Amino acid sequence: MYKVQRKQTIEDELVIENSKGEEALRLPVKLYVDDVLGQYNRLRRMLGEVQHNAEQNPTDDKTLTALGMTVMALFSLIFGEEGAQRLEKYYENRWTEMLQDVAPFVSECINPQMDTAMRQRADRFRSMSKPMKKGKKWLK
Repeated sequence: MYKVQRKQTIEDELVIENSKGEEALRLPVKLYVDDVLGQYNRLRRMLGEVQHNAEQNPTDDKTLTALGMTVMALFSLIFGEEGAQRLEKYYENRWTEMLQDVAPFVSECINPQMDTAMRQRADRFRSMSKPMKKGKKWLK
């Protein structure tokens, strides 16, 4: 018997509390890994670059705008457009604060699952590229 497992999804939820410890925002996450993996990796690299630039030029408007746009693109991918807009509204466009608060969720919950999915995907592709045993064919 040969079993096939359905594509991996990431389902989670981010809850943000206000300064009184009350729930202020609840954002569900449902990502189909294969659908977003390439874009996620690209945005992660871009975020690293713009964060570095923002550290070097903390008052440059162009750099800060690029940081905000990249943060929002990543959060739109993770939380969906509506979720990212709710997040942006809650933080009143204070992208640095928003990133500081939400980054631990991304790095502790989303990144490990994406990394695992990337490894599994690479392993599948490697196993497909191994030479077939004599007499077996991919397509008949």
